[in-house]
Amino acid sequence: MINRHVMFKNGSSYITTVAFIIGLCAIYLLTLKGGIIPTLLFACLPLLAIITARVSQKQYYFYAFFIINYIISGISRYFPMKTGMIMLGLTLGIGCILFLKNIFQTYEWKRSFNLLTILWAIWFLYCLLELFNPYSVTDAWFIAINGYALFPLISAIIIPVLFRRFKNFYWLLIIWAILSLFAAFKGYWQKSHGFDGAELYWLFVEGGAKTHIIYSGIRYFSFLSDAANFGITMGLSMTIFGISGFFVKARWAKCLFWLTALASLYGLMISGTRSAVAVPLAGLCIYTILCRSIKNLLIAGSLFVIVILFLTQTTIGNSNSLIRRVRSTFNKEDASFKVRGENKTRMIPLMRDKPFGIGLGLSGKRSKRFDVNDKLSELPPDSLLTMYWIETGIIGISLYLSLLVIIFIRASYIAMFIVKDKQLRNILFSIIAGLAGVFVAAYANDITTYPNGILINILFVFLFVAPYYDKELAEHEATA
Repeated sequence: MINRHVMFKNGSSYITTVAFIIGLCAIYLLTLKGGIIPTLLFACLPLLAIITARVSQKQYYFYAFFIINYIISGISRYFPMKTGMIMLGLTLGIGCILFLKNIFQTYEWKRSFNLLTILWAIWFLYCLLELFNPYSVTDAWFIAINGYALFPLISAIIIPVLFRRFKNFYWLLIIWAILSLFAAFKGYWQKSHGFDGAELYWLFVEGGAKTHIIYSGIRYFSFLSDAANFGITMGLSMTIFGISGFFVKARWAKCLFWLTALASLYGLMISGTRSAVAVPLAGLCIYTILCRSIKNLLIAGSLFVIVILFLTQTTIGNSNSLIRRVRSTFNKEDASFKVRGENKTRMIPLMRDKPFGIGLGLSGKRSKRFDVNDKLSELPPDSLLTMYWIETGIIGISLYLSLLVIIFIRASYIAMFIVKDKQLRNILFSIIAGLAGVFVAAYANDITTYPNGILINILFVFLFVAPYYDKELAEHEATA
């Protein structure tokens, strides 16, 4: 029998030769057609591939991708760029690197074959069929598909393979906590020192002031795309790190997580995003249910009731613009609330003959670049659920919500009945709670913008990888 290592080694030499020939041809054509600069950039790709291959075993390139996802919206405010295309390219690049490396080393692909992968594959297939929607625009589809279905599927495949050990996941949480601190600090800086030139341009030239400088005061947005995105991001990190801080073992990690939770609370408040308040409130309720503790349930339930009564039955703190805006969330006479309801009422008759929607990427402002003349595209979707309803139809939104319910049920079962390690189990509880809160907020906001969309899908994967980490931690305890 031929040695498997030798076979892969010989195979790699053929691949290298073919790649070298293709590269020379490409350089020749680029020189003729594109000039010297594209040629030089292309010629640098092998060096980039070598460097990437060198560090890829330690998840460094995925950590870099994670950081880019968090800050790219802020960067685009100073350096205009097609963020969607960049993130799509990076997503495909990560997948390609991993699959190419599989030629030279064996990966444990069985980790990737779980219920989450199957469910996201079903959703990807549905979104792929949206290309044949008579209302669909191909260019819009290619821009939207990454956030809709491509990244969820790719992440479900590659993350279990890349993050083989619990410490890899742990360090991703650390990086996220640090990024959340920076986001909260940037929000504080905007509130204390004002906006810089690029931020003022976005507010007063590009129209951001219409939704960010309002009757209740200024809504701060940090280095994220807008205040709503900032608020939901802060709500998610507040929930996860606030709960996880009680269970991580390292003292420095406890301090970091709790500091992040407090900073995120501040960021949530100054964002003025009312729906973001639902993230920690709903998250707390879900966490107590997952814990299956009557004591915790009573404490959390009492706290929840007190907060709701404070916001709905009193006027305490109304002199504070932030409290006043949060309180307006529960006011059915609120102008914003009424407009959202009116828009949904107008959408219903327009959607009756569109069971598959109008196509990916064609709702609201996103349709303007494609010259789409549809009354539905003129109405602001206002929320993730409405956007999915408009773009994929009643069939699409029904399928998506069904898949989400299955994902949450399976993830909760894993955390409650399969995972035994106390630290890991409660981190999973916090993630489930945070994600549940985010999808409650999705009723009023689009939660798929950067960084939230990619962050949410990454967290979903770790919920399904957790049994492998639990086994690893149990083995470590046994040998310690």
